[in-house]
Amino acid sequence: MSDLHTAWARLFAGALRDAGIGHAVISPGSRSTPLALALARALPHTLLHDERTAAFFALGQARATGRPAVVLATSGTAPGHWLPAAMEAREAGIPLLLLSADRPWEVQDAQASQTVDQLHLFGRHVRAFYDLGLPDEHPAALRAVPRIAAQAVLATHYPLAGAVHVNARFRKPLEPQPGPGGEPWRPLVERLSRAGAPQLLPPAATPSPEAVALLVERVKAAPKGVVVAGPLPAAEAPALRRAVARFIAASGYVLLAEATSQLRFGLPDEALPRCLGAFDALLRSRPVRASLKPDLALEIGAPAVSAQWLALCAGHDAPERIVLPGERPADPAGGAAAMLLGPVAALLDAAAERLEAEPRLLAERETATYYAQRWQFAEAGAWAARADAAATADEGPLHEHQIPALLRAALPAGATLMVGNSNPVRDLDHDLRPDAQPLAVLHQRGAAGIDGLVAGAAGARRVLDGPLALLLGDVSLLHDAGGLAAAAAVRGPLAIVAVHNDGGRIFERLPIGRDAALADDCEALFVAGHGRGFEGLAATYDLGYERVASPAALRDALACALAANRPMLIEARVADGGSATRAALLSAMAEAGAAAVSQA
Repeated sequence: MSDLHTAWARLFAGALRDAGIGHAVISPGSRSTPLALALARALPHTLLHDERTAAFFALGQARATGRPAVVLATSGTAPGHWLPAAMEAREAGIPLLLLSADRPWEVQDAQASQTVDQLHLFGRHVRAFYDLGLPDEHPAALRAVPRIAAQAVLATHYPLAGAVHVNARFRKPLEPQPGPGGEPWRPLVERLSRAGAPQLLPPAATPSPEAVALLVERVKAAPKGVVVAGPLPAAEAPALRRAVARFIAASGYVLLAEATSQLRFGLPDEALPRCLGAFDALLRSRPVRASLKPDLALEIGAPAVSAQWLALCAGHDAPERIVLPGERPADPAGGAAAMLLGPVAALLDAAAERLEAEPRLLAERETATYYAQRWQFAEAGAWAARADAAATADEGPLHEHQIPALLRAALPAGATLMVGNSNPVRDLDHDLRPDAQPLAVLHQRGAAGIDGLVAGAAGARRVLDGPLALLLGDVSLLHDAGGLAAAAAVRGPLAIVAVHNDGGRIFERLPIGRDAALADDCEALFVAGHGRGFEGLAATYDLGYERVASPAALRDALACALAANRPMLIEARVADGGSATRAALLSAMAEAGAAAVSQA
């Protein structure tokens, strides 16, 4: 009996490896047998039973490295569980290859078991779709296998990064079949396997001369300027830091850097004084907004998390804005004067080179310097006020606003921090000052969902060398409880810090949470306290576990987790009233910033 299935699957798996796939994430199933055996032979692999978890695990790997992984599932509803990860991959611009096994055409629409329409299953949420069809010994079909593999991998990156879906059909028997050998197709398969996947090289990503010229012209005409850095890829952090440091030096601008931008932590010493982190708090003050309104704002990366910045941009007195979003348009506030697509670091570097060759006039330099100094005075005042307002005893109860700084202090050089959505990503911005030690911050700001965070962190841990910590909320942890199985599948230090405030407390910060008449509805329908602890979850997956309720206990637990060789779940029980405390801290920062600006 012919073993074409095995040869076909091995040819495809080898071509994926040759084209740049670095890891396979396999979920068990029967119809995918040929591909599972082939991928396990060709690539490092991880086995995860739950397809949703598997897809976010692979997404975490790509988020950390910029290199796609392949996810394999059997036919039927199994690949449907990939949809949330495919959505995030598209919105975040992260490469991901989804490989589904399927049943042959003759059982489609015939009520056959585990048979559904898998063609274009993910619609516009994927960058491309390929139907590999049934294994076929025709020479043209065999030659197409490595080409389709290479095209699929390229499509995860180019022209826009995201998920790509490949559907592969198989008839029974699915297992390797012994035979006499000498099949007429085998020499061609062997030649194709030795040759590897064809090289498909996209055009070089270089900045447009027109974009550089426009940027330089606008910057030269606007001495009072800011660079607002929203979420950016951790894999591009070194190039971004160099380019941004050079640009703010050449332009005289200040950098308003969110924690997810890769720029708040690790800028060169000479650039660090112009890196400001308290701007979301400062912009809550009307006098600050009026006094520090820039002539020009350059937005780089994905849209800022800061609601205050977005509100300023959407207001009637918004500053002129130029957006450098990367490869995809981004302007949720609307009204940007220009949008310069392309590699952010290369654009800024090219503009900086032009600005260095054409320095500002003395009066313009003085204007830029004075404007930057006023921002710096406001920044210093805001952080000093926060420190005074937040002073608490180390042995007292743990508060939400203490956790980011404790986590930052615990992370050694070379570590990575992944942050969840809702409160944690905002708390990083409000609680961590810029500093010089580089820190890669992984985030899920594409679709900004809370799903798959634990699995994504586990995937990143699988491909990174240094320790990794995940900061997320208790609802996010419960939503991805299955992701703890992925955490259990990796080795090395992984600290999963779940901030336990019994529900979705971000709603307390929204209008519905501030309306006394809706307090009961907010608590019942939105905060939705769950009253659960996580020790049982950790035990189920044989993870380390510690429940902490004081700063000292969290510090000790982090030290243990970041030195361990297996993941550890830290349940951080925080004091009640965190939303009210946060509001008071932000108010104190805004008032102090306004006072500092008025005295500058």
